[in-house]
Amino acid sequence: MRPDCKPGYPRARSRRFLPVSTFPDSRVFVTGAGIVSPLGLDARANEASLRAERQAFRPVSLFDVSRRVARTAAEVDLPGERLFAQLPLRRQHLADRGTCMLLLALRETLATAGLGGLAGVDVMVIGTSAGAMPLGQDYFREARRSPRRVPGQVTRVQFYQPWRQMRLIAEEYDWRGPVRLVSNACASGANAIGEAMAMIRSGRARRVVAGGYDALAELVFAGFDSLRALAPDGVPRPFDATRDGLALGEGAALVLLESAEAAAERGAVALAEAAGYATTTDLHHLTQPDPQGRAALRSMSGACAMAGLSPAEIGYVNSHGTGTPHNDVAEAMAIQGWAGEATARLAVSSTKSAMGHLLGGAGAVEAVISLLALRGGWLPASLNVREPDPAVSFDLVRHFREAPLRAVLTNSFGFGGTNASLVFRAADEAPRAASLAPAALPVLHVAGLGAVSPAGWNLAELEGAVRAGRPLLSQDCPRTIGSREEVCPVRRVPLPAPERLPRVPRLRRASPISRFALAAALEALEQAGFPSGNGAGRLGLVVGMFNGCVQFSGRFYQEVLDTPELASPLLFPETVFNAPASHVAAQLGADGPVTTLLGDASVILDAVEMARLWLEQGIVDRCLVLAAEECDWLGAEALRYHHRGLVAGEGAAALLLSADGGGPVLAEAVEQPVRGPSERTRALAALAQAWRGQVTTLVGGRNGQPSLEADEVAALAGLAFDSLQPATVLGECLGAAGALQLVLAASAAADGRASVALISSAREAVRGLRLVPAAPAS
Repeated sequence: MRPDCKPGYPRARSRRFLPVSTFPDSRVFVTGAGIVSPLGLDARANEASLRAERQAFRPVSLFDVSRRVARTAAEVDLPGERLFAQLPLRRQHLADRGTCMLLLALRETLATAGLGGLAGVDVMVIGTSAGAMPLGQDYFREARRSPRRVPGQVTRVQFYQPWRQMRLIAEEYDWRGPVRLVSNACASGANAIGEAMAMIRSGRARRVVAGGYDALAELVFAGFDSLRALAPDGVPRPFDATRDGLALGEGAALVLLESAEAAAERGAVALAEAAGYATTTDLHHLTQPDPQGRAALRSMSGACAMAGLSPAEIGYVNSHGTGTPHNDVAEAMAIQGWAGEATARLAVSSTKSAMGHLLGGAGAVEAVISLLALRGGWLPASLNVREPDPAVSFDLVRHFREAPLRAVLTNSFGFGGTNASLVFRAADEAPRAASLAPAALPVLHVAGLGAVSPAGWNLAELEGAVRAGRPLLSQDCPRTIGSREEVCPVRRVPLPAPERLPRVPRLRRASPISRFALAAALEALEQAGFPSGNGAGRLGLVVGMFNGCVQFSGRFYQEVLDTPELASPLLFPETVFNAPASHVAAQLGADGPVTTLLGDASVILDAVEMARLWLEQGIVDRCLVLAAEECDWLGAEALRYHHRGLVAGEGAAALLLSADGGGPVLAEAVEQPVRGPSERTRALAALAQAWRGQVTTLVGGRNGQPSLEADEVAALAGLAFDSLQPATVLGECLGAAGALQLVLAASAAADGRASVALISSAREAVRGLRLVPAAPAS
């Protein structure tokens, strides 16, 4: 996977789905780290602040909080100079605050690793909860201000997308590698580091930059305030008996992870070994943890098992420790259950007491703080504790102190029930756990398919509409506020039949995208012979999306602007990107790895790759991969800004992946970087020629607009493929588009026709997945 063409420009990757090999020493080392937080813009400043027990809370200056209960947060003081050298001055404002923090963290990471750039880095895995939310807020404000087209809206909506912000960083270093975006709420940064570790341990990558970020945003601040989760006096007191809420902050952190072989090749100095990782899902509630902390206990136990360490060998735990009544007791119970007799000697603290909760950046920032503590031999304090909660049975570090450390653990728990634990060990420690040797998977099968689309609530209706080839009827998508001078057509999913969705209280207030995702998942499981997931074994879940829960996000932000005191606490939890995954997991009882990925139409291919990794690791028996999207007036207008001929669509599609056999086989994934239309046309033509004779059905990404699809038309002209173009029938379904293509291709393969899904990607790449029919049983 290493780029070996010109620096910063990876070669085309065409990878057959065959077993991967591991290096003789499969350990993963941290060779670089960078951190930006309210306590400082680099590691030195953060350590100095932690040693001085400094707190960073102050009145919020980024947006109006005068009508809020809580009015303080921990803001980062960004430098005043120009940060992005490759971005024109007139466009510097398009780099979100969080992206600026991430760039600063990347600079420090590369400097500590002794690298001059990203050349040689195979992939970046980045976690975020809110992405560039402030730009989305600006777009909403401008849209509701005027019924006419407003200048600048097209760039606002483009750069609101987290993957577009990541391209700014990639372009700064002239790097064209893949970026995977994880959005598991407050666990995102830790999950990103853990998934990067898995990539290296499996042999898929040799060098990965991983971490997370988030900037303060008005919608998010108002959401936590509406839940009454923020400390009214602005001071969080994790593990204090009278704690009354958390405080929000912002920041970013990254680590450079390398395989033992890659680090040795360049003589890198290892800061630590990334020794353990585990992730679990708490199905108790969308925003509240299981009071007994059972899922958290499993994540800590799993991380230590991977590292080959007992709880007694962990010298320090950087807790999730938010300062909310429910979280801290649940985590204290989990720590006691995990550590057992070693609990009383275990040093634990929460650095959120000094810098606040950094949401998507929290797991990464706290991982880097744990690395600094491990390297420096010190323990940061849990500040503001007046009387420890009775549930605290560990050594709660209330003042900074020196202490020799050989291994540390850090916890991150998020909305939606995602739990993640990471273990770091001194780099000079001998290996404790056996080298990871993934089980050989000769083939990966599609065991079941499901779809929800404007054509209806099942795969058969989707196939019938697409094969008929006639565009479905569209309707105007009116604004919920103000007026508009032009029509914005959409193709909506029709109302479901009563039997399509289970009648459970949790779904009554779920957003449409969550309902679409669940219906598609249930159909895929039913088709595979596992109704409602029964009998499917350990089930993993990866959900991809582009815009996410836009309907509830727009409704909630409208309330924030119009009646701040009355903004609904029921709406806010449904605005987070991973809410659909949480609802699906809860309905199916999937309490293992559950992850939400952000991207464009091709995000489903990232989901497939993550599922394959989980299956090879043996942490799941089967894995559901799906992508979903919903329409609202904001999205419909944004699509018209992009191209006036486009019609917005919505829906979801799911595939149940298994190694058991019986369904179509995932034969080959292709990702080829391109620069500009001419390169794209040549790349498409080369792939088409390679597939000649191997493929009979091509499911493409044309949308009926000649100016947007000329390259694909030119490349495939004259080839004898049975061509299906779902976007011309369904509309532009954004994050769900690639998944809908993929289920159509898989269905064709199930009928005995070799097929390929050629998915449009905005990441300057041609991406596709070839499927073949399953071999007949012997």
